[in-house]
Amino acid sequence: MKYYSMGLEENDIIIYIMKILCISLGTYYAVSKNANIKNNVIINFLIIVIISIICGVFRKLSNVMNSTVCLIILLSIVFSKFNKSNIGYYILITTICLSINYILFTVSAALSYLPDRIINIRNNYIAFISIVIIYFPIIFLFFKIKKFNKGFSFLKEKLINEYFDVLILNISIIILFLVAIIAENYKEKITGNFGIGLIIFSIMLIITIQKFIQLYYKQKLLIQDLNETKQELAEKKEEVEKLEKENLSFSKTSHSIAHKQRSLEYKLNQLMLNTEVASDIDLKDRIENIAKDIKQETIMELTKTDIPDIDDMLAYMQSECIKSKIDFQLQINGNIHYMTNNYISKEKLEILLADLIKNAIIAINYSENTNKSILVRLGIIDDIYSLYVYDSGIEFELETLANLGIKPSTTHADNGGTGMGFMNIFDTLNQYKASMVINEYGAPCKDNFTKVIQIKFDKKNEFKIESYRQDKIINRAK
Repeated sequence: MKYYSMGLEENDIIIYIMKILCISLGTYYAVSKNANIKNNVIINFLIIVIISIICGVFRKLSNVMNSTVCLIILLSIVFSKFNKSNIGYYILITTICLSINYILFTVSAALSYLPDRIINIRNNYIAFISIVIIYFPIIFLFFKIKKFNKGFSFLKEKLINEYFDVLILNISIIILFLVAIIAENYKEKITGNFGIGLIIFSIMLIITIQKFIQLYYKQKLLIQDLNETKQELAEKKEEVEKLEKENLSFSKTSHSIAHKQRSLEYKLNQLMLNTEVASDIDLKDRIENIAKDIKQETIMELTKTDIPDIDDMLAYMQSECIKSKIDFQLQINGNIHYMTNNYISKEKLEILLADLIKNAIIAINYSENTNKSILVRLGIIDDIYSLYVYDSGIEFELETLANLGIKPSTTHADNGGTGMGFMNIFDTLNQYKASMVINEYGAPCKDNFTKVIQIKFDKKNEFKIESYRQDKIINRAK
């Protein structure tokens, strides 16, 4: 009975070294299932042989517990060096795999006990060989089980499931501790008492590993579902952003076309009023209504730029000012043909004028100021081709200033404001690297303009706000 289970090597250091060698090889096989251990197999085997001899000598000089701790540390160092990885991870995985191999070795010893008794084997070496013959096939069969054939999946995530790892590590340490006590104090009573504990904790370890593997795969499925959901949300978000950009682009185009459409409608009306065709068409009521709306205001002839599209747009904007009883003045300085050939296209300049003047009209219409004036300066200003638009309307809303060029923003939607004007303006500024300065002189008053928007084609692409209420603007930006 002495050779049964852990009693074989009680007084034989050679058998202990052989047992450590077999268990170390089993541990190496188990660890390799969980981590990709590199290096030559022969070199690995020789190193494990050396470790087994060292632990055997350590057992002779000390005890089984210290020898087991030495075995864990040496194997962990070797495995981590083989794979060039964190030694902490390999201490965990080596301890768990070593405890499993001790369990399987104990099971093998139990299975070999009955045949040995029947044959009446009394030689420790033969008994040990019979255990080993059962032990290695059990290891291979254990890792042929579907859930274990690729190792313990939760260990491959390298300490990602820390609570699971600590629990299994504690159970493994208890198993190794019980093994050491039984081997060190081989007596019938001690072996029986601690053997029951070893069996219980061995069953706990196997069940715990099985449960953790199930939890791991459930967690993996949840993570996979979460990632798929995130990807789907990202795709939806990207699609929404794309649609928003398309909508914004469409809004900008519609905004620009609307200005041109109104300009052409105005020119068509003027042509109808000034041709004999009008008498042949039933436009009498329409002309009379237009005349009433305009109230027969005297239209001051504007200075021409000699660019028909721009002149038409300026004439249309002048008519809009007359409808709102706004004094509209235009100053041209320099060759506008040169400006449209070198600094900005005539199409962009036409829309730029429309957007700025339209905004000025809205600002004046929201003001109770008796002074209703707009001044447009176009051409060379301070030696730079520029466009300045002065108005006597209300100041910018602080929110509007904060959103300029970032997103459409208007507080005057009920009076024709869409917020797209400044989006178009900033697109044009960026395209031609032009600069813009918004200068607010003061609150509405009867003898001065309240603000001016200066567009300078200076290739600097700068944006500045100069205002009498600078502190409020800075605080709003924060």
